[in-house]
Amino acid sequence: MGVLSFFLFFAIGETASYNLGDAGLVLAFILMAAYFFFCQFRLSRGNPDAYRKDWPVMLALDITWIALFISIVLTETREVVISQGLGILISCFGATWAGAFAASMKARRKREQI
Repeated sequence: MGVLSFFLFFAIGETASYNLGDAGLVLAFILMAAYFFFCQFRLSRGNPDAYRKDWPVMLALDITWIALFISIVLTETREVVISQGLGILISCFGATWAGAFAASMKARRKREQI
């Protein structure tokens, strides 16, 4: 899922950025956040401690974007790091953690109802 997302969002981001400018980049990051939230929510469902204990799963999902973020920080200008690097941090890593947190809260509520 993580490797597929790289090619998927590169195509979406480049197309949207070309057609819509900066608004296209924002749209691509919003779609990326929704994708990573949904993926991690599905991967962590049923685990009441997902956001604390599913780090290997979260890292596996985000490994491609971690490598891309590191390469952006090392090779690009400060403006690119701020515009694209922060977008990756928030939309990819933040949404992944939020998906695990939401799955954890759902599992806890379900466990309390039983």
